[in-house]
Amino acid sequence: MVFEEPPSLFLACLLLALFMGSLCDMAIRRILKQTAPKTAVLSMTVTAVFLCLYGFTPAALRCILLCQVLIVAGVFDLMTYEIPDCLHLLLAMAGLICFQPLPALLGFLLVPLPFLIAALKTEKIGGGDVKLMAASGFALGVTGGIWMMIWGLLFALLWNRAFCREQKSLPLAPFLALGAFLTLFPT
Repeated sequence: MVFEEPPSLFLACLLLALFMGSLCDMAIRRILKQTAPKTAVLSMTVTAVFLCLYGFTPAALRCILLCQVLIVAGVFDLMTYEIPDCLHLLLAMAGLICFQPLPALLGFLLVPLPFLIAALKTEKIGGGDVKLMAASGFALGVTGGIWMMIWGLLFALLWNRAFCREQKSLPLAPFLALGAFLTLFPT
C-alpha cells in the first residue's frame, strides 16, 4: 500500500464511506420498515480495500461504487426477494466510470443470457437477477460479468448446500455482490 496522498485523505474517505453506509442503512430500514443488516461497516471495508489496491484513482471509485450498489441490492434481495429497478440503473451508471463502449455493450447483451434462459425455463431465477446481471455486464464487460457470475453462483451453491437444503429459492444478489467484489481485484 503506497499512497502519495496524506493518510488523512485515506481516513477521510473511510469516514465518508462509513457515513454513506449509515445513510444507506437508514434508508433501507425506512423503505423496508424492518430491521436490515448493517451495511455501514461493510461499506467502509470495501472502500478501504479498493483504495489500498488502486489508490485514489477513477478505477478505485468505480470499484467502490459498483460494490456499494451491489451491497444495497443484496440487502434488498435478502429481505424482500426483489431488487429495485433504480439499483440496476445506478449500477450501470457506475459502469460509466472508465467506460469502454464495446465491452459494455457486449457485457450488457451476453452476460445476462444464462440468467434469462434459467428464468424462462424455471421459476428459480427472477427478473431482478437478470437485470442485475445485465447492468453488471454493462459495468464489468463480458469477462468481468462472467467471472462475477461464476464466483457468485459458486458461493450461492456452497451456501445452499451447507445451510439452505430445504429452501425453495435463494436470493442471489448477495452472492453476486461477493462475486463482483472478487472479480474487481487486479489480476
